[in-house]
Amino acid sequence: MPPVPEHVEITFPDDGGCFGCSPTNARGLQLRFRREGDEIHVRYTIADALHGAPGIAHGGIVATLLDEVSCALAALVLDDRVVTGELTVRYERPVPVEIPLELVARTADRAHPRYVVIESEVRRDGARLARATGKFFYQERRHAAP
Repeated sequence: MPPVPEHVEITFPDDGGCFGCSPTNARGLQLRFRREGDEIHVRYTIADALHGAPGIAHGGIVATLLDEVSCALAALVLDDRVVTGELTVRYERPVPVEIPLELVARTADRAHPRYVVIESEVRRDGARLARATGKFFYQERRHAAP
């Protein structure tokens, strides 16, 4: 994949209908990603239909968003295709529905030859609401880790 430009919203051209990132999945989240240096950012508003408690996003949707932004980091910044092997989510504050949110992912550790560790978070107005750390296993290793 050629280098992904910074500060431009992008989608995956070969999305395969993914629930989180596919622009063609009408029932999916249709996330759009933006590379900022070595991070991936997403602006997203969770629809009220995806709430758990009234006004608060379902925890599974929050985990899905953290997973998606992490996998996008692997693909768009590290140029590696991955699958999620492990994802640990810490819900720090309620994540609201119908309010614009910012998702951010960054690489935490690339030392292991089989997977990369990625950290991600959900923010509202700069305050962290939830965070995750995951191990994302390489599918088609294109290059050795630095």
